[in-house]
Amino acid sequence: MIYARYALVFVAVAIGAGLAVRLLEGRVSGLGSSAAQLIVPAMIAALVEGQRGARVARARPDRGQFWNFAWIATGVATALNLALAYGAGGLLPEFGKLAIAPFGSRQFAILLGLYAGAYLICNRFFFGLGVSTELARQERGGGG
Repeated sequence: MIYARYALVFVAVAIGAGLAVRLLEGRVSGLGSSAAQLIVPAMIAALVEGQRGARVARARPDRGQFWNFAWIATGVATALNLALAYGAGGLLPEFGKLAIAPFGSRQFAILLGLYAGAYLICNRFFFGLGVSTELARQERGGGG
């Protein structure tokens, strides 16, 4: 598992989602920033990492490795979320809109905990899904 790759995919998807929301905002009524914009990058990054890891190892990780990945990737995703929401808001206003609570406030802590919990669940599920789909592809003769 390469967490730098996870981080790069996360940031690329987050920027792409932010740009897509910004471009479509004027064209689609009711479209704006949402929690999905924060969660989708983790979903895709975990899926990619599961596929890549299974492609290299050609074996299913044990249960502990699944959870180990999920916990570490959750830390990475949470840190990247904070950096994008509070640090890149000037670069892309869509990120600034996601920082709805003042940094360090009680509301901030609650929201951060909720997002971290969602990241943990998404990372565990989509990493496993990526591993499963890649190993099934290999069994069908898709190779590597």
